[in-house]
Amino acid sequence: MTKSTIQEEVNPKNILVKIFTAPKEAFQFIESYKYNKHVTLLLILSGIIKALDKAESKSMGDHFSIWGVIGFSIFIGVLFGWILNYIYSFFISKTGRYLNGKASTESILRVLAYSLIPAIISLFVFFLRILIYGNSIFRSSIIYEGELNNIIYYFFIFIDLFLMSWSLILFIIGVSIVQKFSILKSIVNIISPAILIMIIAFILYITIDLIIN
Repeated sequence: MTKSTIQEEVNPKNILVKIFTAPKEAFQFIESYKYNKHVTLLLILSGIIKALDKAESKSMGDHFSIWGVIGFSIFIGVLFGWILNYIYSFFISKTGRYLNGKASTESILRVLAYSLIPAIISLFVFFLRILIYGNSIFRSSIIYEGELNNIIYYFFIFIDLFLMSWSLILFIIGVSIVQKFSILKSIVNIISPAILIMIIAFILYITIDLIIN
């Protein structure tokens, strides 16, 4: 598909829609035109939702007000959202070379940012939960008591899992486009940095253990 053909189907005005309706063509457009618009914002928003999830799992509401938790999550998202995703993209780019991939870190980062759009939508779902339950969602005490609350709880879980899975599928497609991989090789490329990090961590653990003992 030529650049002109891609631009006829996907352009800056419809890119956010095409990510959902024609992801392959959207990622081809992003790669062909090195399209960087919204990338930083998307990465920051993804960092905020991850920080909010962590705040919930750590029951930060037991120690801070709701505005303290939200402010902290925004701060962490702005500070680390771009950095951590850049590091992950760097490792995908480098490990992809061993699979004959050609994409740069910047290409992977652009794909990752746009792939995260469904996951970022869960940010609005999260704030809907805050409107319903307030700071209770960040506390260790159980708030989902009763049949109706249980239904609502599992509904929110389903929505989150669906959106996260959608983002993962988009990322697999995007990596396959920029790396010129099959879907299977794309999956291997995406999980290989995690495997590499675990191997390095294991080696460090064994080394430190041997030194101490």
